[in-house]
Parts: sequence; structure tokens; C-alpha cells
Amino acid sequence: MFISNEELLKASIQIEREGKVFYSELCNHIDDPTTKEFLQVMAKEEAIHEEQFKKILDEKNDRAYGWENQQNLRELLDNKFKTDIFPPIKKIMDQAPKLQGVGQALDFAVEAEKVSAEFYSLLGDACDEIDIKTQLVQLEKAEKEHLDRVKSLSKQYAPKHG
Repeated sequence: MFISNEELLKASIQIEREGKVFYSELCNHIDDPTTKEFLQVMAKEEAIHEEQFKKILDEKNDRAYGWENQQNLRELLDNKFKTDIFPPIKKIMDQAPKLQGVGQALDFAVEAEKVSAEFYSLLGDACDEIDIKTQLVQLEKAEKEHLDRVKSLSKQYAPKHG
């Protein structure tokens, strides 16, 4: 059940790097300049998060931080990280008309941001090193802010009824 730094780094890269690519590629399907700018900011922030988490693991080296044997973290890694966190934009857009495809992509982004926040939350909850715990709480907060912003944007692309 041991959770290695390498495994955590791989999960973090999967979240953050896929998120950066996802938001960057989604920009290509957006006409509204404000929405396009928002997605570009999201992509940049995902790249920053990846670097922040790499730094945390570099500082950790072989020290135990308390999360190495956490069952709930193991379950998250085993259940949520076996497939793409962010699906390929091309696949979504090829399957649906433009506006509907953007809406579906944002729905996927909502779920991915939830997983990201949960990942950092579980690490932070288990971490017994105060400086690292603080950094993880900040990453969790950033992901929750992403979640709120993506939810808000998603409402703009939701199908209109009535």
C-alpha cells in the first residue's frame, strides 16, 4: 500500500499537465474573448501548480510526511488515476456540435477539478510537516477556486430549456 514520491508526482503531473493541455486546447473552440482569456489563465495556473508540487516532493526527499500509508489516498490513486483525468478535447468536440461540446468539456473539467482538490486535500490532511501542509492547503484552495470558476463558466454553456 506504500505511496511513493514517484507515484504522487505522476498523479500530480497527470492532473496539472493534462489540465494545462485541456484548457489550452479548449481555447481553440471558443469565440468569446473573455472566456478564451479565462481558459488561458487556467492553463497557466495548472502549470504553476505542477511546479509547486514538484518543489514539495523535491524538498521531501526520503522523509515521511504521513501520507505514505494512507488508505483513502491509495483508493483515490487507484480509482481516479487509471484513466485520463481530463479527456482529450478533440474527442469531445468530434462527438458533439460546438456549443454542446464546449459544455461537455466544461462538465468534464468540473469533475477533474473536484479530483484535483480531493488529491491535495487528502495529502494535506495526512501531512504532519506544517510547512508542506500549508502549501498543500494552498493548492487545494486553488483547485477549489478553479472548480467554482469552471462551474460558473459551465452554466453559460448549459443547454437552454424552455
